[in-house]
Amino acid sequence: MMNEKTFNKIFNVVLLVGMTACVTIACILNLQKPDARVALTLLSAVGALMGVISVVLSANGNILTFVFGLVDVLIYSYTLLDQNVPMTLGLHLFYFLPMEFIGYFGWKKRGATAKQAVKARRLTPKGWLKVLGLFVLVYAAVLALAWLIAHFQGNVVWAKMAFDSAVTTANIVALVLMAKAYMDQWYLWTLVNITSIILWIIVLGSGEGSEYTVVQLIKYSFYLLNGLNAIRIWLKLSAEA
Repeated sequence: MMNEKTFNKIFNVVLLVGMTACVTIACILNLQKPDARVALTLLSAVGALMGVISVVLSANGNILTFVFGLVDVLIYSYTLLDQNVPMTLGLHLFYFLPMEFIGYFGWKKRGATAKQAVKARRLTPKGWLKVLGLFVLVYAAVLALAWLIAHFQGNVVWAKMAFDSAVTTANIVALVLMAKAYMDQWYLWTLVNITSIILWIIVLGSGEGSEYTVVQLIKYSFYLLNGLNAIRIWLKLSAEA
């Protein structure tokens, strides 16, 4: 019977190889288009791969997740500039970017290194009530702000705003839990990944997508698989802490 360590290695390799293959195929297909932006397409692919490496490392409690995550945030923010998802763009520029540094030093204090997994912990029932309350408050504020922006732009699409705001809110709360090394972050990341997949499907179906929209859709699909495996890993890490 395969032990856990071997399973994780195989799973991670399959995830990275599968993502690389999918991104490569998507890039080749996109570059065949007459109006394809070669530099942007290739840059998006690199960012997607950096993101996958980052989440794989995060799932295993490795502090280097924040190094690769920083590269992914910078590239992803650039590709979002011409997409009509202002809340997600603002989230990456003004929240994700500084949180990469906060998370790095937070994990370092909890014993994480390139070779040693972080000492994880779990939320108490009281802690979960606080997180749920925070989620509701942040979601209300984000949705109101998204509506205000869309209203002035004359482009109010409630389904898109609802999912965009849900992704933004879940990211905000989950990243706080991640920086503090709470295992429970992965439940929120699962919500982030599912809503992100739906968001990019909406963008693609609305005709607003571009040559790298498919790449983002593929990326979050792999993130979802990794997140489900991370729940199993962090349950053990938090039990050992």
